[in-house]
Amino acid sequence: MNKLLVIAFLAGIFTSSASASMSYECWMYKDGSPWKMTYVSANSKSEAESKAVVKFRDLGRNGDYVKCH
Repeated sequence: MNKLLVIAFLAGIFTSSASASMSYECWMYKDGSPWKMTYVSANSKSEAESKAVVKFRDLGRNGDYVKCH
């Protein structure tokens, strides 16, 4: 039983690390200028921008738009 739990745990670790394959640097812009920066992990640029918007909102940061690269 313990071996089964260890295998399930390791499978979960490897599966979760493969789901977000790239790290993106994302900037929130305010009045056309870069204002705040964060890093997010995502599979695409559009997913990174969506995650960054949520992350900035959760931190109480409000700007005009977010760009990731």
